[in-house]
Amino acid sequence: MIRAERKEREFNARRAEILEKAEKIFAAKSFHDVKMAEIANASGFSIGSLYQFFTGKEDLYTTMVSEKLDFIFSEIRKSTETAKGLIDMLETLIDAHLQFVENNSDFLLLFIKGEKVTLSESMTELHQRLTDSYQKHITFIENLLKGGMETGLLRNLPLRDMAESLFYLIRMASVRWMLMPTKESPRSKKGFILDIFLNGVKNHDK
Repeated sequence: MIRAERKEREFNARRAEILEKAEKIFAAKSFHDVKMAEIANASGFSIGSLYQFFTGKEDLYTTMVSEKLDFIFSEIRKSTETAKGLIDMLETLIDAHLQFVENNSDFLLLFIKGEKVTLSESMTELHQRLTDSYQKHITFIENLLKGGMETGLLRNLPLRDMAESLFYLIRMASVRWMLMPTKESPRSKKGFILDIFLNGVKNHDK
């Protein structure tokens, strides 16, 4: 039993190392230009060893993207568990999003490039998995906002639209920082995003 657990830990550690190296390579080059030999060399494995973990380049790519995105969304949702009240939850949610953008820029470049790598079955399945992951995350935000609506803090507007509006405000700030990086952390936009989402741009004194 102990030996089996040790082998599983070693397998998972090696697999994680491969995915980490592959992430940087795919972010720097197009999908079609990346070779399995290149990933094997970067991660310190033979090509034969690489195929013990993944059936091929598409399998490696789809696994890397879907697992990493699921992890990011999961960690962002967990970050709100200790927040108190809707405003604190939203501020924590926004900050967690922007922190992951700052810490995972290589990975997120894959989405900015937006390339259609292939129309194969595995890539079609990846698109569906990413869509499902996104919808799950938007539902989570929607449920946060629902509490604010029930207490009268938020206006009675379509919850799904509100949740997606908040997400796209975060996405706007994230993409801008990644395309035009500055010394300023993307997290510096947290207060602006929260203010625009809650109060809009209209001068309410007029």
